[in-house]
Amino acid sequence: MLLTLPFSVQAAELPLPIPVVVAESESFEVVGRLDTEGFTFFVDRAASNAPVLNAALEVEQGGRKAKARFRNESGDYLIDDAAWLQPLRQPGEYALAFTLVAGDEADLLSADFVVAGASTAATALPMAGGWAAGVSGLALLLLLGGAWWRRRARGKAVVA
Repeated sequence: MLLTLPFSVQAAELPLPIPVVVAESESFEVVGRLDTEGFTFFVDRAASNAPVLNAALEVEQGGRKAKARFRNESGDYLIDDAAWLQPLRQPGEYALAFTLVAGDEADLLSADFVVAGASTAATALPMAGGWAAGVSGLALLLLLGGAWWRRRARGKAVVA
């Protein structure tokens, strides 16, 4: 039996996941995402998850540094330097080093930043590959359940 679905999802049709990076230390956590606007970062205290506002945040990648500017209206930090961002928009893995100065506290954090390419977009989405297998498994379970039910019903009819 061939199970057909009303639609088909091709890997080329799937949107690429938004690249995200998380860097943690004993004191701070930096979470960033790269999108069309730039590289946006949220900085929190590790123990309480309280936002760290108006700090100085600098990010280094491949020997090149960029300062993130704090945006008071959204409570985040943004790097929108197109020349600095250009290499990070290419698929690959990048080592990022963060220098954070918040008041009289300073911290160095690091993380690996992974940008998925089009060929890995389907595997990067949680249910992309397993969805069809799950539907097929459910259909098989329903068929087996139906066969068992018919066999059980026939057995009762013969006994009665």
